[in-house]
Amino acid sequence: MTNLLPDSPDMNKSIVPSLEKAFRCRIYGVKPRRNVNYLKTDRGHWILKGYKQREKAEWVTKLSEILRDKGFTHTVKYVSDYEGEKIFPFQGKYYTIMNMIDGRESDNASLSDVKRAAMTLARFHQAARDFPLAEPFPFDGKPALIDKWESRLEHFEKITWHIEQKEPQNRLEQLISEMAEDAIREGRGTLQAAYKLPLTAELYASMEQGTLAHRDVASHNFLLTPRGSCYLIDLDTVGQDMQLVDLVQFMGRMLLLQEYRMSSFIEAIEAYCRIQYLSDTQIWMIHQLLGYPDNLLREVTGVYGNRPGYHVRGVLQLVQMEARLREARQSFLQSGEHLFRHSPWGEYHFVG
Repeated sequence: MTNLLPDSPDMNKSIVPSLEKAFRCRIYGVKPRRNVNYLKTDRGHWILKGYKQREKAEWVTKLSEILRDKGFTHTVKYVSDYEGEKIFPFQGKYYTIMNMIDGRESDNASLSDVKRAAMTLARFHQAARDFPLAEPFPFDGKPALIDKWESRLEHFEKITWHIEQKEPQNRLEQLISEMAEDAIREGRGTLQAAYKLPLTAELYASMEQGTLAHRDVASHNFLLTPRGSCYLIDLDTVGQDMQLVDLVQFMGRMLLLQEYRMSSFIEAIEAYCRIQYLSDTQIWMIHQLLGYPDNLLREVTGVYGNRPGYHVRGVLQLVQMEARLREARQSFLQSGEHLFRHSPWGEYHFVG
């Protein structure tokens, strides 16, 4: 920890004495990381996070409380000030303080980590049910996941068109150009196939059950402690949605680091199912939706859209991995029939 307050968009020097007074603590140092600040205090290590809207701060603090009351304690825990408030307004922003979790980020290259994260996700999904709809469920005839994927594919097509017009200017653009045709074909094919899947039924079931999805199950949002516990953090993206979207995102991200091994997919699904039941139909839908090249499209559109957290070097590394594992990915996607004929989930009649 540094003893000097860094230049950070989320805080300034004047907030420290105000925090010390409100939370009756002494702050010895601050260290920025991603979109939060780590605080070293005489009451332990805390994490400070700021929000522009009070409603967002209220949502995450209340959600954490409800999840913990429902038995899902392996998530963030907010600290109250001396008046019992968990939201600290300061200069037009709304801050929350969380206890820091002593753990390392999950590694999708480790199947052991993947399985522990899958079980934690299942426990979160169990607790994230029976949430009454505060407003009408967002539904315009298709799930939000499909709408997002259609927009992402359209953005990717525009990027590739511009690259073609001026010709690739660097290694990343060269790879994008080489992979574009297959990626666009796979994206369109998966989106067309998605309309034949029972996603609408899944969506309506989610509405009836009042389910929440995390919607950002990246490996850095799973923390593994030395004692063997696994925590799911960052509740900012949680909202009413099909929990299936978490599983598609989780499997897609981990499979890249697992080199698209079918055995890794099966073990991750099995780990999840030890806690939360999945039907054969749900597992089949997950496998089919993984045909959408989301890793590639997300990273490319992220860096070209100047979204926070996306940098050319990291995106280039991921795109190179996807290019190298092209055949392994295709083999995985073509193994749907094998998946259900030889898996522990029993006999399943292949729908081709």
